[in-house]
Amino acid sequence: MAVVIKPAAAWMSEFVAIATPPTAARDRAAQALCDTVGVMLAGAVEPAAMIARSAFDSGANNTCRILGRPERAGAGDAALANGVAAHALDYDDMCFVSLAHPSCALVPAVLAAGELVGASGRSVLDGYVVGFEIECRLGAVMNPRHYHERGWHCTSSIGTVGAAAAASRVLGLDGSATAHAIGIAASAACGLKENIGAMVKPLHAGLAARNGIMAARLAQAGFTASERAIDGPQGYLAAMDSQQPPSALAEAIGDLGSRWEILDTGITVKLYPSCAATHPPLDILLELVRRHRIADDDILAIDVEVDSMTPRLLIHECPATGLEAKFSMPFCAAAAAVFGPPGVDTFDVSHIRDSRVQRLMPLVTLRANATFDDAQPLSQACVSVRLRDGRTVSARVDGARGYPGRLTDEELHAKFLACAQRSLDQRAATAALAAVRAIERADDIRSITSAFTPERDANQLLSKHP
Repeated sequence: MAVVIKPAAAWMSEFVAIATPPTAARDRAAQALCDTVGVMLAGAVEPAAMIARSAFDSGANNTCRILGRPERAGAGDAALANGVAAHALDYDDMCFVSLAHPSCALVPAVLAAGELVGASGRSVLDGYVVGFEIECRLGAVMNPRHYHERGWHCTSSIGTVGAAAAASRVLGLDGSATAHAIGIAASAACGLKENIGAMVKPLHAGLAARNGIMAARLAQAGFTASERAIDGPQGYLAAMDSQQPPSALAEAIGDLGSRWEILDTGITVKLYPSCAATHPPLDILLELVRRHRIADDDILAIDVEVDSMTPRLLIHECPATGLEAKFSMPFCAAAAAVFGPPGVDTFDVSHIRDSRVQRLMPLVTLRANATFDDAQPLSQACVSVRLRDGRTVSARVDGARGYPGRLTDEELHAKFLACAQRSLDQRAATAALAAVRAIERADDIRSITSAFTPERDANQLLSKHP
């Protein structure tokens, strides 16, 4: 008798529809949502986010909030706008299994879906968790070739499917409809690494969020997809040039619901608004500067050793824009030596052109050390600083602040408030933090998202629309 193998989308959709995430997984999701709402509010005033908002109609009569703004939009447009804002500063989290920035697509998708139906905070968190797990299983099979060799940007190419799964859960789709949503999302997934360093990179997050919720809503309305859209001979895995064959996905998804990647691998929360590959070297350099009281004009050379993956990400030796500077080890190291820990304003063009930064950038050498490759990607770094007085000081690190260890609540909340005050006043930012911390207790997510609108503009809007 022939053995009938269930399509991958069907296996995944059953998990998405009925899984009960453990409390610890919801806690991690709540931390990710808090972090992402903060960086979304910070990114809302960035040019990429403002341009994205200008491309669609918005108004008070629409359902879903655009964070940091008084206007609203339809679910898809709100998800796109919030996704662009979440990734505009490269301050959002990432995952070393999917090789994606998960939350910048998942959070906009679950918030928009939640606002559509008045979902509870717990339902929104559960949607985030199942979407995260689907992304990780796909990433484990598809990478590293999908990302490193073929040029796909996983935040969108994998994140679209994760966002569809997450939105499907929040909207309450059953297993059959969820399978169709996943199949629809597979045909909507894209994202090219060639656009890293341009505005299109944050657009990838917005498109993933928008296409994910679109796929879920289409499936909810009865739209269908091939049952083999993920693992068929001309399906998603084959077209995306997966590292492993489609048959390998069966093993990868076999432990869905019994093992939680969000707990095993976790989420990397950023303390600096730059590519995650810069963070271990920056942690070392900042500590060396502090410990040895190094002034920027004391420095003759900065040597940075990293794993083989890092130089393939940090592609801009001489950045001309703030977006390029986020993927430049010479700039990040030089700016850290001159200005201290990088913040949002560090990547202003005026800082790139600063004479002290310009002097130091050519003195920064980035090179791969193959012995670092056996460890977790982007976790190993050794930095040596040669000084005018003849000394050379150096240190090595395993991981960065925020990964593998979690940020403390104090660190996370400080980051949130600093980010939120780019869109909200201090009182409103504090209220937004209190709201997002209470998400799991919320009966209706709209009681939480209402805190993410500028109070002044919101009052003006209410006066015009009583």
